[in-house]
Amino acid sequence: MLRDKLLLGLLIGILIGIIVGVEVVNISRERACLENLCLDRISVIPITDRMYFTQVHDILKNSKKSIHMVAFEIKYYPTYPNSSENMLIRDMIDAKKRGVDVKILLDESLKENSAFDYLRKNGIDIKYDSENVTTHAKIIIVDNKIVILGSTNWSYYSLEKNYEANVVLLSELIADYFEGYFQKVWNIS
Repeated sequence: MLRDKLLLGLLIGILIGIIVGVEVVNISRERACLENLCLDRISVIPITDRMYFTQVHDILKNSKKSIHMVAFEIKYYPTYPNSSENMLIRDMIDAKKRGVDVKILLDESLKENSAFDYLRKNGIDIKYDSENVTTHAKIIIVDNKIVILGSTNWSYYSLEKNYEANVVLLSELIADYFEGYFQKVWNIS
């Protein structure tokens, strides 16, 4: 009888230890999350160099609700209608025509050969940042679930010649974070 009680007590202790251990692991995992952006909830697709165009082109063509972009530079080349840059610009215009909310914020210092006027004439909500700040970020948030983040500008050299590094992040949590960032810089510009 005493032996049965000791064995039962030992089993209850082990069970409590397992439950406490699982909770400690869960708490540790939650603490490892940066502002609730847990790495185990994110799919990351690295894209470099010429892969950028193909990946971003497909993502923009399949957008359904929104495309919000912060960029240092977007160029438009009227004499090269089928250039990668112009095709991405057309993707934005086509998305707008499909009813997608398209907004773009650019750095105001690079107005020469900018796509700004062309995009605006085609219904895109676009504006420059303020003169006292440089917008060097390159972020595209699509449908509140996809974030494209990296070094690539939409210019000939960036898309055709340079070494560039980017990631596509598939995560509503990351998209929410960068959507908040986008709204902040959009509203102060």
